[in-house]
Amino acid sequence: MSNSPVMRLRNSRIISGIFSGLLGRGVGLLAPFIILPEMLRYLGDGHFGVWMTTVSITSMAMFVDFGIGNGLLTHLSRAYASNEISKMRSYITSGYFALTVIALSAAALILLGSFFATSWTRLQLDYGNNDSRYIVVVTLLAFAVGVPLSIIQRVMFACQKSALSNLWQMIGAVASVAVCYFSIHLKMPVWGVVTAYAFAPLFVSFIASIFFFRNHPQLLPGVRFFSKERALELMRLGSKFFLLSIITSIALNADNLIITSRAGASAVAEYAVAAKLASVLALIVTTAFVPLWAANGEAFAKKDFDWMRKTSWKMSLIGGVGVAIAGSMLAVLSDFIVLHWMGRKFEGLWEVMAVWAIFYTLLGIASPFNMILNSVGAVRVQIKAWSLFLIITLSGKYIALSEFSSLWIVPVISVFAYLLFILPMAIKSAALIYSGKSSHGIAISQAKA
Repeated sequence: MSNSPVMRLRNSRIISGIFSGLLGRGVGLLAPFIILPEMLRYLGDGHFGVWMTTVSITSMAMFVDFGIGNGLLTHLSRAYASNEISKMRSYITSGYFALTVIALSAAALILLGSFFATSWTRLQLDYGNNDSRYIVVVTLLAFAVGVPLSIIQRVMFACQKSALSNLWQMIGAVASVAVCYFSIHLKMPVWGVVTAYAFAPLFVSFIASIFFFRNHPQLLPGVRFFSKERALELMRLGSKFFLLSIITSIALNADNLIITSRAGASAVAEYAVAAKLASVLALIVTTAFVPLWAANGEAFAKKDFDWMRKTSWKMSLIGGVGVAIAGSMLAVLSDFIVLHWMGRKFEGLWEVMAVWAIFYTLLGIASPFNMILNSVGAVRVQIKAWSLFLIITLSGKYIALSEFSSLWIVPVISVFAYLLFILPMAIKSAALIYSGKSSHGIAISQAKA
């Protein structure tokens, strides 16, 4: 199996997915930097602040799909490998149904909240007219509408068409910038410009869905393909992904709160800049290894355990070395980058960046094995490991900052906790899966049958 055309095709799809993903993420990151100065000038400080505040709220609500999207990707990948078209169609239809219900519920709450919110001044959103309210409403509605529309990205990834998915995401980013500039040129109301910017990528996702299902009519969702059983499967697995997302999000984003409580708000500026710069490494890791999710799901369903083992170790080596090089470059150039980015220097920046580079190197090493766990739905073992990570790091950082004044101690604790709990869990659990000895509720015996 490992030397077959299937394996070569799988490898080529992974490679194209990685490079197109990095390009797509780059375009996606560049788009806001291009448009934000123009938006600030057109909206003004007040409305721009309202818009950015609302966008930050949607960023914190990224888990609103309750993990159903991740559950769909896992189930679809294995059904795709077995060429179970009817099952895939049922999963897709059930996924659209579940996320549409969530989106409609969220939209209703947003509209009701807008209707009954009579005291916007408490949120500092009243600037003498209704534009601020409209900005908030359309931004939140766009977020809600995007929940079911995001399914097409999961479907394309599950079918190992990650390069196509990344292409559509690039088109969406370019469209949002182009439509926004055009709206400003037409001198539309400020809320209209925000609407154009928010809904342009959603329209692109809608067009992508039409094109994909037109080319793959056998997967086109329909009411008669809805399955209550499939929907419950998605929600059961999705709930585990949802819980894992919450735990990891808190574990990786609580540093600023801890530093504020122990060292004061002024210390956060020094640390947050380094953390923000280091987040580029996290983006590289996520983008590079997501194509492995669907590929491992297919390999598992086809019992190609040897490919899973070899690929995970190979990608772990490549990921670790690649992130280490990128992290070292960022650490060495951090003072130069931040000086030209923020217009000032920050004390201890290099030390914090160097430790973060080590942390994300470990993340790059572990991610291929985590993708194996995700691909077969082994979420419970990850929840246990990340829960330990969360408890140890929160308490450790809180105590350490009472003894150390240097902020590099904060990511150091994350590094040691990752080495103790996450990395060994990922490697050991993945080994159990591709050796056929998993004890995490995965139907290995069925795969070997």
